[in-house]
Amino acid sequence: MAAGFSDWKVNRQYAENDRVSYQGKQYRCLVANKSNSASNPKTAVKLWQRYSV
Repeated sequence: MAAGFSDWKVNRQYAENDRVSYQGKQYRCLVANKSNSASNPKTAVKLWQRYSV
């Protein structure tokens, strides 16, 4: 896991700009949200953006 990124988890409150790892990729939170199985970073593109340097 990249430094500064935590593993994305279900039933957790995320704030704007939180950084997570999910399925080997890194993402940045765009909108504060409470995660659920349908709001994972890969599929919830309005909530998460793929992180690039």
